Parts: sequence; structure tokens; C-alpha cells
Amino acid sequence: MKSIGKCLSEKYVLNGIIESHFSDAYAYIFDYMFNFILYNLSLLTLGFLFHHPIAVTIYIIITGSLRAVTGGYHCKTRISCYILSYTVFSIYLLTIATIPMISAYILIPIYIICWILILVVSPVDTPNKVFSKSAKKTARKKTYIIFFFNSIFTILSLLLHWNKGLIFIDLSLIICATGLYTGYISNIRRHHES
Repeated sequence: MKSIGKCLSEKYVLNGIIESHFSDAYAYIFDYMFNFILYNLSLLTLGFLFHHPIAVTIYIIITGSLRAVTGGYHCKTRISCYILSYTVFSIYLLTIATIPMISAYILIPIYIICWILILVVSPVDTPNKVFSKSAKKTARKKTYIIFFFNSIFTILSLLLHWNKGLIFIDLSLIICATGLYTGYISNIRRHHES
């Protein structure tokens, strides 16, 4: 069965919009965009269904931006990626629904530790995205930009005494750091095996 991206790229080739030797690249891009939009819309839908749209929006912004820039763990198959992604998201939703209110004196150190862990190891190569030296430099700069804007949002949450927001941010960062270090360890194992 052909993917949506493959069907679209073939149609564009037939209509003369793209050249045939770019068909596979466009198919990948179309599939990626379709999956990206569908995944994020499904998360938002679940967020509304379970009465946590703000928490889900924060999750999507933090994990989506960091994952795109810093790399990390990469599943071997698309189905295992879906299963892992929705499992991690379900754990996030369950945690925010059941976690008691936590003091900012605990949440801010967690925030700092997460960002130190992320900044130390990122970017992390994936089998589909190996960073060159210049790409690593660019990814690090983008990571610092994300850190800057995330810090502004965190400081505002702190000043507004919005501890729930701090919890959403910290849990999202813990998920990102876990994915980065899992990918980092996976890369070390892969290099030892080869």
C-alpha cells in the first residue's frame, strides 16, 4: 500500500510540478508533514478530551521543538515510534492528572538540571539525521534559543505563581532529556558493535 506522500509525489511528477528524480524526497517530506500534523492534532484532541489543553500545548511546543533541533532516540520502525510516542504522551497526561502540587523551590532546580543535561549532550545523532560539525553548531545555537524562550516562559510562570505550568514544563523537559540520553546511549552501543 502506497503512503499518502508517495501518492502525492507521483501525482506531482505526472503533472510536471516536480522532476521524477525528486519523487522519493518529496514523498518523505509529504509523509513527514502529514504525520507531524496528524500526531500533534491527535495530541491536542486528547488534551481537550481529558481537560488538559494547556498542558498538551506546552508539551507539544517543548518536546516538538527540542526533538526537531536536538535529535535523540529513534525507533527502528514507524509503528514502534507511534507506540512509544503515544505511550510517553499517555504517561505525561496521567502524571499531570495525578501529581500533587509541588513547590517552585523543587520545580526550578528540576528545570535547571534538565536544561543542563539537555545542553551538555545535544544534539544527538539519529540513524536518519547525522549531524555534521556545522549542523551541530547550528543545532546548539537553536537549542540555546529554545532555552532562552523556555526560560522566559518559566520565569513568567514562576512570577505568576503558576506551579502547574512549571510542572508541565518540567515533565516535558524530563521527557526530552530522557529521549536525548536514550539516543546517546543507543549511539554508543551502535558504535561499539561496529
